[in-house]
Amino acid sequence: MTTPTPIRMLILEDSEDDLLLLLREVRRGGIDPAYERADSAAGLRRALDAGEWDVIVSDYNMPQFGALPALDIVKERGLDVPFIIVSGKIGEDLAVAAMKAGAHDYLMKGNLSRLVPAIERELREADERRRRRQAEEAMHAQFNQISTIFDSLNALVYVVDMNSYELLYLNKFGAQLFGEAWEGRTCHDVLHGGRSTPCDFCTNDKLIMDGKALPPYIWEYQNSISSRWYQCIDKAIRWTDGRMVRMEIAIDITERKEMERMKDEMISAVSHEMHTPLTAMMGFTEFLLENEVDRDLQKNYLKTIYRETERLNELITNFLQLQRLKASMVKFRITPVAVGLLVADVVSLYAAASKKHRIVVECPPDLPPVRGNEEQLYQAISNLVSNAIKYSPDGGDVTIGASAAADIVTLWVRDQGIGISPEFQEKIFERFFRVDNSDRRKVGGAGLGLTLVREIVATHGGRSWVESSPGKGSTFFISLPAMT
Repeated sequence: MTTPTPIRMLILEDSEDDLLLLLREVRRGGIDPAYERADSAAGLRRALDAGEWDVIVSDYNMPQFGALPALDIVKERGLDVPFIIVSGKIGEDLAVAAMKAGAHDYLMKGNLSRLVPAIERELREADERRRRRQAEEAMHAQFNQISTIFDSLNALVYVVDMNSYELLYLNKFGAQLFGEAWEGRTCHDVLHGGRSTPCDFCTNDKLIMDGKALPPYIWEYQNSISSRWYQCIDKAIRWTDGRMVRMEIAIDITERKEMERMKDEMISAVSHEMHTPLTAMMGFTEFLLENEVDRDLQKNYLKTIYRETERLNELITNFLQLQRLKASMVKFRITPVAVGLLVADVVSLYAAASKKHRIVVECPPDLPPVRGNEEQLYQAISNLVSNAIKYSPDGGDVTIGASAAADIVTLWVRDQGIGISPEFQEKIFERFFRVDNSDRRKVGGAGLGLTLVREIVATHGGRSWVESSPGKGSTFFISLPAMT
């Protein structure tokens, strides 16, 4: 014996006899209804407030109520409940109007045998609609979660239709780069400056084989609008509506590309710069090994070898230090640094470095300390003093001074040397740059000392610059934040 199916049934009916007939029919059809009857709008609202219903069966026309007003109340509440009209007399035009108003089925009271099949059918369809709605809501919630994650990334993320190239999704980072008005436009139009045809480097053909998605395709490209480099991860996925789409995650690698370019340039430049002293060292060493040389000439050759060795050592030391600074490998221990003591330490190192130079200090005793790393700042000032001595070969004063204004402390090193032409005063801070004139070729140098000074000062949040005139000396400045 089959167990009756329990359902919650709301019956809108004013006739007690018709109610009993309807209940008898559904019970005969294997349905066990837990029912409630209403015959007015107020009664319907109370019943809807009291709980959820599996099906609503309504008489089409009652003295003070009817199926169409009842449908309006159900729709106002946004309920998806099967609504079946049962009427003693209804014309075809009224039946069509009821279906358009939202009724799921209608039947005549004289043909109640159709009632149970109609209820079972509408319950199945309502359950299917409910499952589909739940799946869509779950997918929408999941999409919102993923979208929230993508919007938090400092990377471009977009989804595009693989046939029409229409952009279906663009995260906030992408909208900031290419504008908010992307919906309904193609990826090549939005991402590549109004291009009217698909890009030559489009990866669609690399993402699908025999209708199946391939593993992610990873590649790099330079954007035609921003000129920035991106590493792209492309993957074919199923979109929410089932169609195959291309998702791309593009990570900005411009800085990495620039570092790679700088590294290649630096390695090339270092190789070239190292070749010169090594050639001199090897040449003079080979000459001394293969020839008898008198003592005075031998000493001159050895001095040259020693000088080139010093130059090579300076080049390697500065190069490694610069690389560590560029790669943020140096972790500074930041402390208050007393400028007066720092200057005194540098002066003590160079006071007897040259008989032709006199070190002069112009540093007031009440300077505030600067915020920084003492060892690194000592190296920066030492490089400036060393340069001042090196590039004033005829001697003279080398002045180390300092002053404070507001929350900035400015240090300077002034020489009476050969000076620098205005067109070269910014370039001398570049790696391996050396002014090509006879005076500077005499004193040599690796071309990294001032680059290192600028990098050290920059990591301390400061600024470095030079003021100079050819033949009248140079003054190099360093400004640093004071401790407050």
